[in-house]
Amino acid sequence: MKVERLTLRNFRNVIESSFSPGEHLNFLIGANGQGKTSFLEALGYLAMLRSFRGANTADVLRWGADRGEVACLLSSQDDTGQKWKTELQIRFERTRFALTKEPEKQKVGKLAFINGKAFRSSTQYLSQRFGSYELGFHTVVFNPADHDLVRGEPAIRRMYLDRVISAFDVDYLKTLQKYHQVIEQRNALLKAAAKPAPEYLRGFTEQLAKYAAILTRKRLECVQSLAEKANYIVRQITVPRAPLRLYYSSTWVPEIDGISITKSDIQPVYFTGQGPLPSLELLERAFWKRQSKLEAAEWKAGHSLVGPHRDDWTFFLGDHGQTLRSHGSQGEVRSTLLSLKLSEIELFRTKTGHRPLFLLDDFSSELDQERRLFLLRFLSETDLQVFVTTTEEVAFDGKRFSVANGSISS
Repeated sequence: MKVERLTLRNFRNVIESSFSPGEHLNFLIGANGQGKTSFLEALGYLAMLRSFRGANTADVLRWGADRGEVACLLSSQDDTGQKWKTELQIRFERTRFALTKEPEKQKVGKLAFINGKAFRSSTQYLSQRFGSYELGFHTVVFNPADHDLVRGEPAIRRMYLDRVISAFDVDYLKTLQKYHQVIEQRNALLKAAAKPAPEYLRGFTEQLAKYAAILTRKRLECVQSLAEKANYIVRQITVPRAPLRLYYSSTWVPEIDGISITKSDIQPVYFTGQGPLPSLELLERAFWKRQSKLEAAEWKAGHSLVGPHRDDWTFFLGDHGQTLRSHGSQGEVRSTLLSLKLSEIELFRTKTGHRPLFLLDDFSSELDQERRLFLLRFLSETDLQVFVTTTEEVAFDGKRFSVANGSISS
């Protein structure tokens, strides 16, 4: 899958601009604040119907504009040589309310299109992207905000893991949506002034246990795959070093050697081996066991205290298990994050057979010289289409574009 043309209209600070990237390395060069990241964000939006910068829909529509859009023309070819052209488009429109004319108080809606067919549901749009070979469009992003995956709140890491899995497993996305619906309904019961009959709450808990087991089993599989790949890649980025380990952290999931730990165990400990992944039945039993102990506390708290919505994952350095969050240097964090994103690419390709786009934002400030050289050599040897934003010229072959005042030119 390759992007042949990308067009932005009233997106961020871009009034209207389009360009035709090269099939391999593309460098978007310009000073800070000129709109380089907006072009990467548009590609990410077309892939996932959301901003990788965490922005609301209203934030991406240019200030003062009523309508905007991002669109791209894609080309793909299967193993038999058959070729396809696919057009993706997202339209943004500001809703005018009679009571206010202030843009910041007005709602902005979005509507996605694949070859002219509209999709209002994110799930439907994402499902269609993998309905056939020619629609396998996805982006993997490396940007400054990724540091929060190590040092930020658990919710950031949960969202990342959910996005990684949802990119190649639409059933996971659908189960995740059902899980959150049940959580919302169950929490409403726990907050009710009049305590409902026990069997009423149990009905929601049964659904929660089922969905929690499915989601967590897939999360554990993903963590296991990413951990193996990342530990291999990080050793290519830096000089030989202690092993890098990735663990799933939970208060209810059984401890699995080399894969998961209980939250109380996040301290220097010794880890060896890889344990087998638990069955869905075992995970459901573990959920019920923990939930039964905390049911009284849930009534008191007014919300559900057990499940994947409260779990976490973390990196450890070396066999003695010091957390990267507490003990890792800036260089170690950057190397780890880079290896994680490259592992994400490999995982997506293994699961789908598709090649994602790689979006590398703020290249010149986020990586030192050693890591820049590694990454550029790595990318130059792949068959990926890559988009790099930088404030400096890069001494590698590739197609170059200049970005200034929200406009791009070759």
